[in-house]
Amino acid sequence: MGVAADVKNAGLAGQDEPEYYELRSNHHPESWDQHHIFLLESTLPVSVVTSWIRSQIAHLDPTAPAEIGVLSQDVDKLGDRPRFETALLGFFALCGLLMAVIGLYGVIAFMAAQRTQEIGVRMALGATRLDILRLIAGEGARLILLGGVLGLAAALACAQLLKSLLYNVGPRDPAAFAAVALLLAVVALAATMIPARAAMRVEPVVALRYE
Repeated sequence: MGVAADVKNAGLAGQDEPEYYELRSNHHPESWDQHHIFLLESTLPVSVVTSWIRSQIAHLDPTAPAEIGVLSQDVDKLGDRPRFETALLGFFALCGLLMAVIGLYGVIAFMAAQRTQEIGVRMALGATRLDILRLIAGEGARLILLGGVLGLAAALACAQLLKSLLYNVGPRDPAAFAAVALLLAVVALAATMIPARAAMRVEPVVALRYE
């Protein structure tokens, strides 16, 4: 019997399970399983090793079926479905991010347009263009902060549902949450700067006549 490291028998996302190996000579042939897996490590090309293995099996028993594959390829196949599901979720997340940016831009632009006359009054009373920029961008920043807090709370609540799609990453990984929150904040802040800069260029005389 030999001691071995834990093995993921239930797939890449499964739990590590204790494993041990025994010599076949310690058991009676009648107790052997009908299905066996042999691992062979070689530096030769796969085609050469495959041909050699088939010839050896045929030499022992020409009627014995054999399925030969490359271990790294088999491991990659285990990740096909998680990769597809992750790509699909990433696509929908990107669509959601795009919709959020467009919506935030629309809200800030509408708020700035509704306050055109107020902006003109402020500028007529001595407010600088930088003050107007801070006013509009500050409102956008407050919306970003509120949305970020609510979104983070919702993400933490739903994180456990995505546990089966994660590999070597916890459902509440602080680094992942921080990176995503920072990305969303930067993109959303950039969306607020366009209407904020447009409001900054408003001429006081034109703004005072705005209805």
